[in-house]
Amino acid sequence: MFSNWKLICLIIFIKFVNIWTIENISEVQTNNSNNDAELKYLLHEIKFHSAKKFGIFSDSVIDEGAEEMKKATFNDGTEASINRKVSDYLFENDIVLNLDQANEILKEVKSGKKIGKRQAQPGLRFLWTKKRINYQFSSNEYDWKLLIRKALKHIEEETCMRFSENNGDIDKLQYFRGSGCWSNVGRQGGRQQVSIGYGCESMGIIAHETLHALGLWHEQSRYDRDDFVKIDWLKIFRGTQSNFEKRTPLTSDNMDMPYDLGSVMHYGSKAFSTDWSSYSIITKDSKYQQTIGQRRGISFKDAKMVNLRYCMDICRKQLNCKNGGYTDPNNCLQCRCPTGYSGTFCDKVAKSNRKECKGGELKANGKWQTIKSPPLSAGIDCHWRITAPADKKIELKFEKINFPCADVCDSYVEVKHNLDKIPTGARICCPLTKNSVITKEVGTDVLLNFNGDNSVQNGYYGFTLNYRILTADEQIVDEIIETTTQISTTTTTKNTLGRWSTWGLWSTCSHKCGGCGTRVRVRACYPEGSECEGSFEGEESCNPQVCTKVDAKKNQRCDGRLVMPCSLMEKLDFGTTKSDRTSNDVVHLPINSRNLKIIKEGERRIKRTKRFVDGDKQMQEESICEKKFSYNCPTNLLTINVDWKKINDNYQIGSCCPGYKPDYDNNKCILI
Repeated sequence: MFSNWKLICLIIFIKFVNIWTIENISEVQTNNSNNDAELKYLLHEIKFHSAKKFGIFSDSVIDEGAEEMKKATFNDGTEASINRKVSDYLFENDIVLNLDQANEILKEVKSGKKIGKRQAQPGLRFLWTKKRINYQFSSNEYDWKLLIRKALKHIEEETCMRFSENNGDIDKLQYFRGSGCWSNVGRQGGRQQVSIGYGCESMGIIAHETLHALGLWHEQSRYDRDDFVKIDWLKIFRGTQSNFEKRTPLTSDNMDMPYDLGSVMHYGSKAFSTDWSSYSIITKDSKYQQTIGQRRGISFKDAKMVNLRYCMDICRKQLNCKNGGYTDPNNCLQCRCPTGYSGTFCDKVAKSNRKECKGGELKANGKWQTIKSPPLSAGIDCHWRITAPADKKIELKFEKINFPCADVCDSYVEVKHNLDKIPTGARICCPLTKNSVITKEVGTDVLLNFNGDNSVQNGYYGFTLNYRILTADEQIVDEIIETTTQISTTTTTKNTLGRWSTWGLWSTCSHKCGGCGTRVRVRACYPEGSECEGSFEGEESCNPQVCTKVDAKKNQRCDGRLVMPCSLMEKLDFGTTKSDRTSNDVVHLPINSRNLKIIKEGERRIKRTKRFVDGDKQMQEESICEKKFSYNCPTNLLTINVDWKKINDNYQIGSCCPGYKPDYDNNKCILI
């Protein structure tokens, strides 16, 4: 009887617990629903009150601007482009706010007060309580998980933070395939989602969202933003002004760190831009224009922010580090140095990774001296430091600059010429105005970092730089270099300097053997009508090997192709060979007066507009077409002709081209 009562009591208790749990889950769900609605309202209020400052008083205008932005298709390589379609639910395009944050930011926007510094989330409740953070995946995609692990490893190498997969802690990051790339700012408690959706698969974007989760805000939201960049309010979508609001210590803390244009937390130069060809963010010093928006990885300053926040209790003794370095929490006997510096105390120039760099220490004097970089290649990393007496300034003039020019430099020469070496220097990959001058402050050195992205193509020669010290009686001239115009105190002239596209694919070699073969590739100068230094065409020798009997046998046929604009292809008349190989894909081009005229006209137009054939990529985009043809080979002169095939054609049989002789020991043809 007693056991039955125990069973009855247990059943009643279980039912009571189930009822209590259901009621509380329902209450939590209701609260979450209420929170979502309130948060959406607060986001709308932030956007509305920010837009009011620019004369926008209608919700419909804000909604129309959001719809217009969703239709934009250009990609600047940052989360801002990827998140256009989900921006209604995000702050600054990739941040999920909690209610407290949204309320405080709304107060800032309404008050309009800019009273302090902002970047890292203040308040102990938003800090992670452990240096080892639990994380998990909600998707089982191997490559996707591998890339996230790589980004977390990158943060571990630069900071004291560690990330442990599925370690059981309640507070954790959950990476999932959401719509776009976004995160909370700071620890929220419990499971905290970080969306790494399709299009977000880059180490820099993953690091960007993870640094948000660690408590960092966007760089361009700092109170001192306007000292370094200018927002072109006329170039952004209507109703998106709130994404450029500056805030106060109420919501964040800069931790006395300088503004960093190379931070992975900085917007790109075309964030929220209505036009792919226009910058919405313009750097005050135009040498930094291609520095902002990088997503290669966290900067030295980004890492220092995290280490100052979480890692200062690791090393008992703080070293006397130079040039903005600090005691490395991963090695307390060593300083962690800004890029380009090395040594225990960051007082030496970093070692270059290749002998051809010829980097190291240089001393400036009153005469011009020259630094010429080696040709740009994948992974190259060279460093130079130019020093001068403490009371002197150093003048720099770039003689040549030749890199893949892009909105954000992936391969570049970085110039650190300011006193503070913590921020990223000016990363230069595009032509500057002629005789451009960069001067440094008194009492500091100039650091040059020459870097080639791992995927860069060969064919760029890097840079040539002249330097000297200025004597007391010389006046320093700083040329102001704007993005589209060259400005002086007396005149304004249009900047006609252009930039080269990347090289196209190599053509097939003109000869299969014999030593005289060549192949070419081309690139384009843009924008149209501008001028670029150097040639649009590159050429190199190929197939130096001695011809064999197989190479020179009779009746051998070679395949070629004509590559030209599709509009030109449609106007040409093609005939076919009468042979077993005849098909729509293997043709001869009749050489008649009509075709010759059209070809010459097309060549002139191509040269005039400097069109660029980027291998098969543009063919896939239907702007460039190809037509295959066959011809007898080997031959010294290829003539495209219409003729009947002759049996027993005679072909040149020789081991080398005219003017070359065979070197049988090395199986090469050499020039006589």
